Amino acid sequence: MEHNCCDYLLHQIVFDIFDVKPCCEDAKNKESINLIEGFNGTELNIQEYIEKRNELISKFQKGETPTACYNCPQIKKKNWNKEDIYFDRIIVANIAKCSCDCIYCVYTHNNPENKRIFNTRIPYDIKSILTDLKNKNHIKENFMLIVGGGECTEFDDGLLEWLIYFTISLNGRIQILSSGINYSKAIEKILQTGKVELIISPDAGTNSTYKKIKRINKFKNVWKNLEKYVKVSQYNTNSHVEVKYIIIPEINDSINEFDSFLRMCKKINCKNIHLDIEHFWFAENKEKKFPQNIKNILEYIKDREKEFNISFSSETEYWFKTR
Repeated sequence: MEHNCCDYLLHQIVFDIFDVKPCCEDAKNKESINLIEGFNGTELNIQEYIEKRNELISKFQKGETPTACYNCPQIKKKNWNKEDIYFDRIIVANIAKCSCDCIYCVYTHNNPENKRIFNTRIPYDIKSILTDLKNKNHIKENFMLIVGGGECTEFDDGLLEWLIYFTISLNGRIQILSSGINYSKAIEKILQTGKVELIISPDAGTNSTYKKIKRINKFKNVWKNLEKYVKVSQYNTNSHVEVKYIIIPEINDSINEFDSFLRMCKKINCKNIHLDIEHFWFAENKEKKFPQNIKNILEYIKDREKEFNISFSSETEYWFKTR
């Protein structure tokens, strides 16, 4: 029987700092579905997770929609098989340590004092959890592992290298989110040989705007590292380097700033650009009309795709269309 549900609830698992869940907080509803709360790295009771997941699926079967899922575009009506237990998307986000200090950081946005706490916090061991899921055949071959959290190039004890090897051993694909501040030989190697998508988000085309957003002085360093990554990725068709521009109204939403960003991308020969809108700004302004400055940026990049030889994707229109 057909009913509403989504692939994330059935087949994605997110290991966050304090909980385990199928998806991240939604900017429209400011809520997330935490199936295991207060998780501290003890042995993961995957059966408990599945039972709680099934409770939510039962609600969907009755025609009910959890408040965190209202208006979510991931929800689709079809025949869902909740007995098919596997994960094809795993997000590792249990480590918050990062030398960057972005103004939109989910950990420190409302309280800058949390920066020290999260930078010194000891994370739980994700290796044993992933190994256990693998041994129980809960990870689907060719799955996607997304490395998020804090800054992966600052992980301790070779964890990034382990995550890369773990993914490759299951013939999976890995997506790495990095600030680009530190250059990583492990990332360089997977760009040369494996299936990887590297996403770095400078959010600026000038040093002054970068410092305003990131609150550190590493603009030149990030673009230099990006140039190196782009160069090594050119020899592997399975590799993809993407430069992200998170639009923050009244900070980096001018055409001049965005034009400088595009020219930096052209200079390092990066052809993949992604535009997004800042999470907290959208949550506070979602009832407003689609901002004209963002429309201008979208029109500007569309007009210059051929000139800059780029391919771009965008979530900005998506957020306002699905609010």
